[in-house]
Amino acid sequence: MSTAFPAWAWIAFTLAAASLQAFRTAAQKWLGGKLSTAAATYVRYLFALPVALAWALILHWGFGVPVPLPPVDSFGYAAANAATQIAGTAFLLKALQSRNFAVGVAYSKTDVVQAAAFEALVLGAAITWGAAAGIAIATVAVMLMSLKSGARPLEALVQGITEKAAIYGLLSGGSFAISGVMVRAAVLHYDAATPLLGASISALLTVLVLQVVFMGAWLLLREPGAFAAIARSWKAAAFAGIAGGVGSICWFLALGLQQVAYVRTLGLVEILATIVLSRVLFKEHPRRVELIGIVVLLIGIALVLNAG
Repeated sequence: MSTAFPAWAWIAFTLAAASLQAFRTAAQKWLGGKLSTAAATYVRYLFALPVALAWALILHWGFGVPVPLPPVDSFGYAAANAATQIAGTAFLLKALQSRNFAVGVAYSKTDVVQAAAFEALVLGAAITWGAAAGIAIATVAVMLMSLKSGARPLEALVQGITEKAAIYGLLSGGSFAISGVMVRAAVLHYDAATPLLGASISALLTVLVLQVVFMGAWLLLREPGAFAAIARSWKAAAFAGIAGGVGSICWFLALGLQQVAYVRTLGLVEILATIVLSRVLFKEHPRRVELIGIVVLLIGIALVLNAG
């Protein structure tokens, strides 16, 4: 895989991706009152596809960067990414529908730890002890921040491990962890002479096409009115999709440059942007546990950046 990016580029791409993901999440939260959960999820793929296609055309026709069709093995990884990303969303929705949904969301945040394990298993990637400590600290921080106000965080996590919500949360985190590993595998399995820019957008286009087609078919069968609802809210849906599309481009580039565990840990800064947006857009005030969690999260991220 040929790349001309500096060593720190993965940090810039990850921060950009995390910030854009926070904006996409805010838009999807607003759409939640107008669309079904599945339809609000679908817009991230539907409107992201033309963004990725436009970027591919700019690279190819404007800068002469080759954007090849995915090799067979890379296509398999891209397809696995598309499937596990949808599965992760489905399991998360199951957790949100459960009685103790806060515990389910908290356990879904174990995706970073699970990503480190899957990456070691699939790609043979190892991490330093310092990075492992940072990942663990950051994971605990976001888990605690995900719990309901008034709950005793550690007690709630321990007691909730046997509940269905926690199981769905762990399955969601595992699906998203595998999804991230599959992105890196898909990008790395292009020909060594293919520029990272071309390989990453080719892999992303493959994933988005599969998601748009298969989730679109599912909506057509299960929620045929979803497309009309999306059309009525097309401005907010387009914003969510465009933010998600540009964010996905950045995610794929970051994952092509750096190990999944490092990228996903730094990507947790999304929660900081989400808290700011919640305060500005939805007038929601951060809770004490969130403020403490932010400090702990930053400590964990600092350890990972020092190791990476």
